[in-house]
Amino acid sequence: MPNSAAVISHLQTLATYPGIDGCALVESATGMAWHFAGASPDIERIGETAIEFWRIKDRLATQLTALGDLNSAAYSFANRVVALFPCCDDPGLVLVCVAAKGEMAWGPWGVHVEALRRVLAQSRVTPTALARQAQHDK
Repeated sequence: MPNSAAVISHLQTLATYPGIDGCALVESATGMAWHFAGASPDIERIGETAIEFWRIKDRLATQLTALGDLNSAAYSFANRVVALFPCCDDPGLVLVCVAAKGEMAWGPWGVHVEALRRVLAQSRVTPTALARQAQHDK
């Protein structure tokens, strides 16, 4: 059974970091938000929508291979920044976060993203198992 409590705990830590409105852990293939946290009431919808930015990277991968793996992507809007970070490959999970412009310390926050990646790697999560555990935890 995956350690979904630890995944949720790390996501909540990321979402409460100063400057962050919310975070969603989204499966890139389906666009489904596995978990989301934060003050933004729209974070689940934004996460599921913003995964399309990541899919663009997948569609253009052959043209961009010389640049190496994409570590993150950020999209600057008038009022907020949407940033995406790959978390694991099987299944493809991407952390989508919404942050205030100019108020975010991305470097220190990245340490917490790495911790989330480690928990995901250790738990070998699957969508079905994680959803079952989340239902059980309620």
